[in-house]
Amino acid sequence: MGVENYKIGRGVPTWRDGAAQSISFVVTEDCNLRCKYCYITHKSTNNKMSFDVACDFIDYILSGKVHCGPAVILDFIGGEPFLEVELIDQICDYFKIRTYELNHPWFWNYRFNFSTNGINFGSEKVQNFLMKNRGKVSVCLTIDGNKEKHDLQRVFPDGSDSYDSVVANIPLYLKEFSPNTKVTYASDDLCYLKDSIINLWNMGITEVSANVVFEDVWKEGDDAILEAQLRQLADYILDNKLYGKVRCSFFSDSIGGYLKDQFLDKPTCGAGKMIALGPDGKIYPCIRYKDYSLNHKKEWLIGDIEHGLDLEKIRPFMVAGNRYQSDMECLSCPAGQGCSHCQGFNYDEADTDTNFQRAKYICKMHKARVRANEYYFAQLQKRYGIKRNWHPERRKMYFLLSDQYVNFCCYRNSRTTESAVMALHVLENGLNYCIENFFEAVLVHPQNRVIDISLPQIDEFSVCHMVSGTLYKEASQKYCNVLPVFEAGETDKIDGIQINNCVLNIMESNIGILADAVISLLENAQRVNVNIHELSPAFPEQEYKMQLLKIKKYLTGYPRKECNLITDRLYLKNFSNCKAGERSFTLAPDGEIYTCVGLYESNLEQSIGNLQHGITNHKNPQLYSISYHPICQVCDAYQCRNCIYENKRATAEVNVSPSYQCRKSHIEREISQKYQSDIPWPGEPIPDITYMDPIANIPGAYDSPYSFYKL
Repeated sequence: MGVENYKIGRGVPTWRDGAAQSISFVVTEDCNLRCKYCYITHKSTNNKMSFDVACDFIDYILSGKVHCGPAVILDFIGGEPFLEVELIDQICDYFKIRTYELNHPWFWNYRFNFSTNGINFGSEKVQNFLMKNRGKVSVCLTIDGNKEKHDLQRVFPDGSDSYDSVVANIPLYLKEFSPNTKVTYASDDLCYLKDSIINLWNMGITEVSANVVFEDVWKEGDDAILEAQLRQLADYILDNKLYGKVRCSFFSDSIGGYLKDQFLDKPTCGAGKMIALGPDGKIYPCIRYKDYSLNHKKEWLIGDIEHGLDLEKIRPFMVAGNRYQSDMECLSCPAGQGCSHCQGFNYDEADTDTNFQRAKYICKMHKARVRANEYYFAQLQKRYGIKRNWHPERRKMYFLLSDQYVNFCCYRNSRTTESAVMALHVLENGLNYCIENFFEAVLVHPQNRVIDISLPQIDEFSVCHMVSGTLYKEASQKYCNVLPVFEAGETDKIDGIQINNCVLNIMESNIGILADAVISLLENAQRVNVNIHELSPAFPEQEYKMQLLKIKKYLTGYPRKECNLITDRLYLKNFSNCKAGERSFTLAPDGEIYTCVGLYESNLEQSIGNLQHGITNHKNPQLYSISYHPICQVCDAYQCRNCIYENKRATAEVNVSPSYQCRKSHIEREISQKYQSDIPWPGEPIPDITYMDPIANIPGAYDSPYSFYKL
């Protein structure tokens, strides 16, 4: 799949990839429109920047007293910036002259940026300025889509409509600049969403940055309206094959799932990295901290042109990442990734004068957007075979479609006949539960057949089907996202079909054929995930090591092939266990929910809930988190599955691994280290260790003279 076919799911490219410093000039608070949803609620027609204030500020920035990166964007805002285009022209000329005189790198690396309502875009003064600075100017002209939606919100001071006045300038705008716009939706105009965005595309504006307001305006049922509108828009995109031709930021493959670790400590926006100059010479972290944007708090200043920047006032913005701005509800939200929030609005709504409290009025609207995205990407794959490039980390629900389910983890189901099958209404309710609660549904089919399922929910979000490897060809003709599961004795039945990923089950007693089975699958598959069943204290460690060495030798000749036992440790920075009881659950044929299939089947644990009431009886849930596994905290065998079923069966605790499981994982780690040395590997080397059982690293575990348990 080419990148061009995926445009709908990507962001708008930014100049210098967003790395340029941003400086905003509030040249005027005046505006020729009175948009009803505008966050600038205290505009003044009298507050305008003087040329002297702008010059003093530029001189200060270029003085060497503050850091200047390799590139800069001068962002002119208001109000409506083009009301003061003559002043802006003077400021831009002064900037160019001063950077030339100082031989400053910004003389060659700058952009002038404007966001305009488009009313006076076609005026002679504006056009002369744009022509004068052609190639160094970017303009985003804001139009709200169709006439009904636009004129509902964007009106002149006398209340009259503005749509026709803006549309008259669109042909000229499209001739001069890349076709992009911003659209904002509030509660009273959601019903126009689909038609308004389609109208923009038909107008030639192919790049649409769309968002919903942050404010506390959302009524009961607004999230359902948003989701319905986005699903209809998704159908329009797909029906007309527009996914490679247009863009709408409501659709993105980077939203949904839990917040990724790499985003927890990153600032949520540019506040504090950018700076904004007010008309009176005051300096702000961004314009949302200026008094004209605040309703509850005093303005947050970080300096002025007389005294310069107060760097201490900027420090909070350097550390205001998601981790510290969000409460546990947000940090543990299964749809938290990509949820937008404005630091300035957070500050205005916080209980105290702080940046470290997150406003959450947008929560239900974001979740509606995530559900619509799941539908869009599921349909994109079903209709055109285009897979989502990035998969959000979501909770999984394993559906046991019958009690003779395919073996897919460390527990072995030995049933040979079927006595219970999941009823259709249970399956349907289970899928609805997954959609509403942001679970990935994994349908585990019986060992001897592929169940034919005709439910609309199957097409509404990404569903994985787990089937016997011998039935893979049949299943892949019916469904997308099929994961075949092979038994060690049937790897020759792959029939030459090319497979991206597959599972291999093998008994501990058959470890001697492990290498042959894995290599046989890798001849036709890119990746093999191995489950070893019926682990015991008598695990054959030496034979296991010999088998892994054979697999390592094969992999060395095929560096793009993967086997979880050897290759996973190279990539992982933390444990990749199944997360059973934390982010992975099992739905039994009768509709009861369990922490894991092994604990369900072995009767080592009771149901923790059902589809009707949800997960309501999950006792000591923290024990299922890897952070509560004491032995794992002193271990770096990250490829270890740390099976909670094995833990419970052997040690009576879900969070304590048996010694033989630890030793098995460290044999894998040892072979991974050898494999890493055999190939050109740019990553961090796996460190040397002197132990096989990590419990030896826990202070006090063995040092008691009264201990019966010694290494």
